[in-house]
Amino acid sequence: MHRLALCLLGLLVGTGLQAAEADKPREISLTSTNLAGRSSLLVATVPAGFTATIKDLPGPKDCWQALSAESADQRVQLLITLMPPEDVLQKDAAGLEMLLHKTSAPFVGGSVEGKVTPLPLKLTHGIGVATIFSDKSEVGKPEAKGRGHYKLLTNGIIRVGDATLASVSIFSDSKEAAGYLDALKLVASLRPTK
Repeated sequence: MHRLALCLLGLLVGTGLQAAEADKPREISLTSTNLAGRSSLLVATVPAGFTATIKDLPGPKDCWQALSAESADQRVQLLITLMPPEDVLQKDAAGLEMLLHKTSAPFVGGSVEGKVTPLPLKLTHGIGVATIFSDKSEVGKPEAKGRGHYKLLTNGIIRVGDATLASVSIFSDSKEAAGYLDALKLVASLRPTK
């Protein structure tokens, strides 16, 4: 189930414009295109124990970027992809939930849950919604070492500030793992600089 998302994540790991090392918490910035078509700058706080990379993605006016972060033990990976909005309906919580159903569709069939169950995603400077999928192919297997095989995928859609939309993917083996909770803190820390 998670192979599609891991493929995209694999393209981003280690190939960035800006990288942050894992020794202490630090801020990293990325650029987005807002609803009015103007560029804006976002800042995220990357927790200690995580490496982070920013990569440009092809898109309108070359303003798309993605942040890829990974825990030191490689058991938690986070991907935040900035995206231009399809319409203004996605600015509110109901619009974000509609988009979550659309972006989560490829993962439903390979999940234990078999459906999207929207949950609020807490952000300091915005709103978000997410769903958690358990990978059918990983149930009952021992925890793997290194990257590539994860039991859980948290898929989310967030709005930071008034206008910046992004998709969020967190790969982990447990919702209680310290690295997973740190990845959620990184997402919650996203803020506009203007």
